[in-house]
Amino acid sequence: MRRLLTNWPKLALIFVPLCIVAVDAAVLVHERQQPETEKAIRIVSESVSRKESFTLQQYLYATVYYRRTAGEEISIEGWRAQRSPDGEGLFVVEFSFSDGDGRHVATWSADVGKRTATPRNQLAQDLSWRH
Repeated sequence: MRRLLTNWPKLALIFVPLCIVAVDAAVLVHERQQPETEKAIRIVSESVSRKESFTLQQYLYATVYYRRTAGEEISIEGWRAQRSPDGEGLFVVEFSFSDGDGRHVATWSADVGKRTATPRNQLAQDLSWRH
């Protein structure tokens, strides 16, 4: 037991990287098992928003979700994805919510193979970076 206590730095240098590798492997396995629609939503929600250093999901939390928390009458339907008839690996991803001005739907095309998201309407362009 005493020997283990004196060699703890060496053990830490072995076990910490092993734990990191194990967690990374678990994340990769989990991502591969996700449905294609979930991957498409993740690609869009993790894309860069118009606010520097914010993902699209973070920007939505800072705007739409914040407005609802602040007491505005906002109904958030959330994310939805379906396979696009345009081609294999392409999905149409939507984020929708309703406020006093009516129903708003931001629409993107997501290419799961290339991991890219392209806005398809004005609201999506307003939320996304440089599109």
